[in-house]
Amino acid sequence: MGETVENILEVKDLNFAYKNKKILENMSFSVKPNQFVAVLGINGAGKSTLIKCLNKIINFDSGSVKVCNKLLSDTSIVDLSKIVAYVPQSVSTGFSMDVYDVILLGRRPYIGWRIGKEDRQIVQSVIKRLGLSEFIFRKFHTLSGGEQQRVIIAKAIVQDPTLYLFDEPTSNLDLSSQFEILQEIKNLVSNKARKCSALVAMHDINLAAKFADKVIIINEHTIYCYETPYNALNRETVSEVYGVEIDVLYPDDPQIPQINVIKPKRKDNK
Repeated sequence: MGETVENILEVKDLNFAYKNKKILENMSFSVKPNQFVAVLGINGAGKSTLIKCLNKIINFDSGSVKVCNKLLSDTSIVDLSKIVAYVPQSVSTGFSMDVYDVILLGRRPYIGWRIGKEDRQIVQSVIKRLGLSEFIFRKFHTLSGGEQQRVIIAKAIVQDPTLYLFDEPTSNLDLSSQFEILQEIKNLVSNKARKCSALVAMHDINLAAKFADKVIIINEHTIYCYETPYNALNRETVSEVYGVEIDVLYPDDPQIPQINVIKPKRKDNK
C-alpha cells in the first residue's frame, strides 16, 4: 500500500435488520494492522452476519465501513477481492475440481490472460506450509469437511489480502487441526513485514483467549465489549453474555484466561 494505514478496518454505526428484526445495531470498532481479532457471542448473536456485512455478501442498512481507508460502498468486487479474503463456515459442492485448482482460484483477482509463474509459486508455497501436498490432485468434493476447510483457508492465503474474514474457520476440524489453523492465522497477521489483520468469528472462548490480540463480544445486537482477552473474558462478562456460572483460571499465562464452565445460570428467581 502506498499510503500509511492506521486502521486496516474501520466500522462506524453499522446497522442491519432482517424482516424488521434487529440483527446488528450501532456497531463501531476498528482493527489495527497485525491484529487477530476474535468475534464472540452466543448462537444467533450476529457474528456471521457481521462478517458478511464486511464483505458485501450482505448489504447493511446504515453506517459506514472502510478497509484500508477505502469506503466499502465505493469499492468494486474485483478491487475488494484484492484486499479482503473471506472464509465461510463450510463449503459444499459437487463440482469436480482438483484441490490445486481450487487453491489457485485465490489468485483470480491478479490473473490476466494466463496464469503466471509467480502465481504458481505462491500457491505451491501455501500448499507446502499447510501440509496439503497429498491432496492437490484429489477432487475437492471427495474431501472430508475438515479437509475442505483447510483448502479454502489456503485459497484465502494465496489471495494475499490485507484483511482476512474468517467465519468459524475451525468448525469442522479436529482439536489438533483447530490449533494448527489458528496458529497459522496468528502467524499470518503477526508478520510485521506484511500489514494485514484477521477478524475471526468463533465459538470457542478458550481458543479465542489463546490466539486473539483483541476480542469483540456481541450481545443484544451490539458490541458488549472490545478488549484484550484478559480484560474481556472475566467472570462478570462471560456470565452475563453466555448465561453460565464460570471459574476463570490462568494455567499457562497470567494474561491468557481459561474459562471453566460450572453450570448454567438459573433463570428463575428462586
